[in-house]
Amino acid sequence: GRVQPSSSWIYVWVDAATGDIAYVGATPYDPALRTHLHLESDDAQLGRVRATVDGYAERDFDVLAFELAADIERAEAKDLLKRRLRGDASPSPTDASTALWRAVDDIARAVEHRCSEIDGRGRAGG
Repeated sequence: GRVQPSSSWIYVWVDAATGDIAYVGATPYDPALRTHLHLESDDAQLGRVRATVDGYAERDFDVLAFELAADIERAEAKDLLKRRLRGDASPSPTDASTALWRAVDDIARAVEHRCSEIDGRGRAGG
């Protein structure tokens, strides 16, 4: 059989040692499947982490996955999340719907919290 889309997801690869964000992705497939493909596929379109993240094989990552509501467009959410995590986005009626902004802001806060936990752990141990 064929793998079928399961839902709409945003996922963020966080370096487990530094708390740095290595990759932000979006998929209609189960995030565990996408994680596997990112690491194992020789096809750069499927194995984007393998193709674009330096030293991926020597690093440990926390892959944080967030399911999106059906009314939120995945590509828009991914683009807005990337901007929000860089500090380049703020809510604006012309920029994003209220539902989109709220969803992305909730995801960004969860990601930032995890990154700060890792960063704090690194400082405490170093």
